[in-house]
Amino acid sequence: MNRVKDKVVIVTGGARGLGGAACTALAAEGAAVVVADILQEEGRQKASEIVDAGGTARFVLLDVRDGDSWSEVVTSTVDEFGGLDVLVNNAGVVLPRTIEDATLDEFKNVMDVNFFGAFLGIKAVLPSLIARGGGSIVNVSSNSTEMIVPTTTYYAASKAALANLTKTTALHVAFKEYGIRANSVHPGPHATDMLGNPEIAELPHIKAMRDAVPLGRFGDPAEFAQLVVFLASEESSYITASEFFIDGGLSRVSYAGR
Repeated sequence: MNRVKDKVVIVTGGARGLGGAACTALAAEGAAVVVADILQEEGRQKASEIVDAGGTARFVLLDVRDGDSWSEVVTSTVDEFGGLDVLVNNAGVVLPRTIEDATLDEFKNVMDVNFFGAFLGIKAVLPSLIARGGGSIVNVSSNSTEMIVPTTTYYAASKAALANLTKTTALHVAFKEYGIRANSVHPGPHATDMLGNPEIAELPHIKAMRDAVPLGRFGDPAEFAQLVVFLASEESSYITASEFFIDGGLSRVSYAGR
């Protein structure tokens, strides 16, 4: 249980869902976890759960769209824990629209969180990772970069941009010999609080989504979390600029639909 022992990790959107699962798993494997979110009650609860289980965690209020907020979080993290090793850019929003229904203001709002929020995070942590002599950046993209759905106009574009930012970042820091790696994780549907709710899980359209997954089920958030732990750990020390799909094969299904 020491795969990331003594590493210091910031997880955005860490209060609940996939981000919360990542926080729990990272702490269980020995990391000091900074649960960063705009959800204060849920964030404090997640940090308390980790501490009660014997781990190390604290909650910080973070609006990923705000560069000053990022600077404060990174500074306070380094001051408290002595450094920083890993950034998990997980915070994200979904707003379903087709291109016909899309508006520029809504598009900008989604990009501010899903893409520019991660960009600001990378910029904020880089000096600390360089000072540490290396580290890992894990950007949570989506299987929507491969599985195209008409209503993901904003979301898919933001996640595709994040996947490419991950690769350009990875190559830059590799060529500079900073010892930093950057990879993206591309989850499909997982049984979070919403999809894992028994009443919701049996709705016809949710069942149809689940049945479309080649492995026949939604992912367990703990499975997503273990992939994040792997990319944060030295087990993935020769992996960078890579995309990791965790969707039960859903994005590899070929079909024609309207």
